[in-house]
Amino acid sequence: MSQTELKFNVPQPGELFKYGSQNYQLYEALLTRGSLTNVGMRDLFILSHTRRISDLREKLKPYCMDVKKELVGHGVFAYRLTGIKAA
Repeated sequence: MSQTELKFNVPQPGELFKYGSQNYQLYEALLTRGSLTNVGMRDLFILSHTRRISDLREKLKPYCMDVKKELVGHGVFAYRLTGIKAA
């Protein structure tokens, strides 16, 4: 059994994703705004938000970070980053 490498700093969007990509835009928005709803993601032209959230979770896992989903109501969900904070 091998241990995966854990990183304890908050990565910048450009470290994980190509500049301007939907993943980059979503991660940057979550970092700067704190939270974002699935409705708000449409303003960023992110239409397949479930795929983008999955991509973020995969890239953030080594940093002990995740994306938490909370029901706001009537099919609207808020997403926010959780885990290690910047020192």
